[in-house]
Amino acid sequence: MFDADYTLGTHRWHVVRLSSGSKTEVVVLSQQFFAVTTHWVGRTVLCSGDECVLCDLLPSRGLFYLAVFCAGQTRLLELGAQSASHLEQHCKLLHGGLRAGLVLELSRRGAKQPVHSEVVRFQAGAESVPLLLLATRVMALYKFPPPNSEEALVEYEVRVRRCCNVRNVRLAKEFEQRHEKPRV
Repeated sequence: MFDADYTLGTHRWHVVRLSSGSKTEVVVLSQQFFAVTTHWVGRTVLCSGDECVLCDLLPSRGLFYLAVFCAGQTRLLELGAQSASHLEQHCKLLHGGLRAGLVLELSRRGAKQPVHSEVVRFQAGAESVPLLLLATRVMALYKFPPPNSEEALVEYEVRVRRCCNVRNVRLAKEFEQRHEKPRV
């Protein structure tokens, strides 16, 4: 009962985030982005959608994830909306769309600047990561359970959305208590 499950950490992929002035090269392993909407409450949390109580209190931000191969491991590339849009447009315009095997050179000039991406070559033999597996790894970042066996992406989304809504109701109450104005 009091023993930790040491295998829990093995289901999480490391995240590639570019800091100011950095540059890296990655191999794309996704056919499409996995997008989530988030809120900042001292940390990034998922938005639960139409019934999200945090949407009334806080702004939302879209984050876009791709499975990539970088530094000898499969990882998640996390991009903001503008960076993801530039990447997707570049791939569609010049390289037939986003596909596994594209080798990207990513760079960021400044802290508030979008990530610049450029396809430098194609690497044959790269296998695409299924969207459900990508979703599972992204949800692990936000501490959500994996899908049940034989559970489709749509069913998994419904289950995660319910869990997320419960978490966000609690976070909204905490947020309102912290920001309650004193009565005079």
